[in-house]
Amino acid sequence: MAINYMKDFDISVLENYHEEGAVLPLPDQYVGELKVKNGELFFNQAPRDSLEYLSDKFVFSSKKNYHEKNIFVLLESPHRFEYNASNKPIAMVMGKTGCNLFDLFTQALSKSKMRIKAGLYNVILANVVQYQTSCGLNPIDRKIRDLNWLDIYNNYGGELDLKKRIFSGKPRYTINCCTGGKNPNGLRQVVNHSLINFGLKKGKHFTEGNHPASWNFHGDTSRAVID
Repeated sequence: MAINYMKDFDISVLENYHEEGAVLPLPDQYVGELKVKNGELFFNQAPRDSLEYLSDKFVFSSKKNYHEKNIFVLLESPHRFEYNASNKPIAMVMGKTGCNLFDLFTQALSKSKMRIKAGLYNVILANVVQYQTSCGLNPIDRKIRDLNWLDIYNNYGGELDLKKRIFSGKPRYTINCCTGGKNPNGLRQVVNHSLINFGLKKGKHFTEGNHPASWNFHGDTSRAVID
C-alpha cells in the first residue's frame, strides 16, 4: 500500500526546489460525509482518515468502511501549514482553507449547475500533486509553486498518478478547486483538460470552483463558488 502511485519520487531533484521544503507527500483524506436529500445538502465533518492506494483501489488507514459513493475535491498541492516544524505531514486544508471549506461547502455546492443525486457520499480531499511544490516558502512564491507543480505533473508522472488515484477511487463526482481560476494556463485549467482526457464529462462527472482559501474575505462569501 502507498500514498500514491509515483513510487519513490524525490521532489528535491527539481530545478526549482528549495532546500527548506518538505519532501514527503501528503495523503488524500476522508473528511466527512455529504448527505443529499430532497434537493438539500448536509455536510457532516468527521475525523480525518487517510487513503492508502493499492493496484486498482484504496483502503482507509483506519480500515473503516464508510459509504459506497465518493466525492473527490481536488486542490493543487500541500501548503506549509499542512506540515509540522520537522516537515512531516499533518493533514490537508489546515487553517483558513479548511475553515472556509467546511463552513461553506454546501453553500457553494448548492449553487452549482452540477446536480448531485440523492444519497450519502464520502467527501475526500485530494491534492492533484501531493508534494509541497511551494517548498514551504513564506510568503508563498506562486511562480516557484507553479513551476514545481508543472514539472512534477508533466515530467515526473504526476498526471498519470492523478488518473490512477481517480480510477481507484471511482468518485461519482469530482470538484476541481485548484488555484488558477479561468486563466487558460492556470493549474485549474490544466487539471480540467486532464479530467476530460480521462473520460470525465464536465457538468456530469466533474465541475470546477474557486479555491476555498478565497471563499471568505472579511465576511464576504460571494466567492464561495462551485460552477
